[in-house]
Amino acid sequence: MEKEIIEELTLDDLPDSQREIAEVIGIDNLLKLSDNFAGNSLYINQRKELEKEMVYRRILQEFDGGNVTELTQRYGVSRATVYKIVKEQREELVKKRKQEKDNLPGQISLMDLL
Repeated sequence: MEKEIIEELTLDDLPDSQREIAEVIGIDNLLKLSDNFAGNSLYINQRKELEKEMVYRRILQEFDGGNVTELTQRYGVSRATVYKIVKEQREELVKKRKQEKDNLPGQISLMDLL
């Protein structure tokens, strides 16, 4: 589409469903979404879900065994969630260490020969 036409585009020119989006993110960003995702269904996660990995990483960094209540209050998660995050991280660390132990330098697997 010609650049002049795009520059003249206003909220009133948009269908109602698209106007609502443009009111939140702006017409330029709506056009970017259209350029990249036109014709696709687009699901946008809740903010809490978008922030989840970052919150979990912070909980892991700050966890010291005695501050569970503080973490639950700071990050709005349950005690069970804090313990689940820590448990999963520990299990992942054990798994990683086992893999490192099993893969000694210079050692090859039978699968490497196939």
